[in-house]
Amino acid sequence: MKVDRRSFLRYVGQGVFLLGGLSVLSSCRGVYRERLFDRGQKQQPIGGLTKEEMDILYLASLAPSGHNTQPWTVRIVEPQHWIIGSARERWLPAVDPHNREVLLSIGAFVESLRIAAEVHGYTVDMNVIAKNSIDKEIVDIRLKKGQVHDFPLEKIKTRRTVRNNFSDREIGTDDLKYITLHHKRPHLVEMMMPHSFYFPNHSPQGKHLQEGTIEANRKQAFRDPAQEELANWIRWSNKDAEEHRNGLTPDSMEIGGIAGFYVRNFYDRKSVLSKSFRDTTVDTVTKQVKTCGGWLVVTSQDSRIETLIEYGRVFEEMLLKIRERKIAMHPMTQMLEENPSRVAIAKELGLAGEVQWILRIGYLGSYPDPVSLRMPLSRLVIT
Repeated sequence: MKVDRRSFLRYVGQGVFLLGGLSVLSSCRGVYRERLFDRGQKQQPIGGLTKEEMDILYLASLAPSGHNTQPWTVRIVEPQHWIIGSARERWLPAVDPHNREVLLSIGAFVESLRIAAEVHGYTVDMNVIAKNSIDKEIVDIRLKKGQVHDFPLEKIKTRRTVRNNFSDREIGTDDLKYITLHHKRPHLVEMMMPHSFYFPNHSPQGKHLQEGTIEANRKQAFRDPAQEELANWIRWSNKDAEEHRNGLTPDSMEIGGIAGFYVRNFYDRKSVLSKSFRDTTVDTVTKQVKTCGGWLVVTSQDSRIETLIEYGRVFEEMLLKIRERKIAMHPMTQMLEENPSRVAIAKELGLAGEVQWILRIGYLGSYPDPVSLRMPLSRLVIT
């Protein structure tokens, strides 16, 4: 049955899709990570990597990144010696012109890599080699056989970003302590503490973050370069999702049901640039920021490359703890992207240092499974 935009709206209004139209909906489900490939069966072998090393890199690749661009690359120097870098074509210059968020994502990647490697019995020597934020080669990684460490890798596999259905209950003190307590690395203790600050949504700082996030989203939605960049990274159709295996899909944006069917079939890049889409984005953000348990703001002393890599690792460490407590953390970094003075934002909140993360946080009734796409390792590895 061919359904154009006008017919679809008529069918929905008549309730057709609740009857015979169910077969149409079920035949047009979204593309999930697991449906694209199973890493144990369909991940193609790569010269210079053992199956164990491929497993480590796959788990690292499940780290978060802006617009799910998956900016990381892996250059094999020699066995168990890799250079982690970033691909220029997967940068976001309109919202991240200095690659601050790229470096944070690389930090999250190497943290998951470290955890996975230690589970497989390796110690990991990491050395930041980038001299500036646009260097393509960032971290030197060397694996050495060592002691096996116990860690439930399911935490890495099931990590996901959740955007909706947050409770407005404040986050409990014990949960906050658990989430923000980090493994101290001797040479970084002074830089890392303190760094995480929680503000309930009804507090003055919480209201400031609400208002600032709405306004920053409004600016960004109507700033054409930023919106065009977003449009480039949304994979509306299943065909595009399967081809690119990165970016944002209706499912990862939590557009499901009939709405998901509609956007997968009738939305395209031009839709994202329409005024109605931009207005809807701001309306959605306005509703989101008013319903949550508060905000977690993460600061650092500076924004050196080494600092950003470390705070990407800090972020990933937090993300791997929250699911078991049924807590979601939704990065809402538009205030940092539209107002590049992170020091000014910190002062407005009564904090020292520079803000690196603004995280909307809240309890969930149930935790959804991960759906974000992942590229095969063959697209990431440079041999």
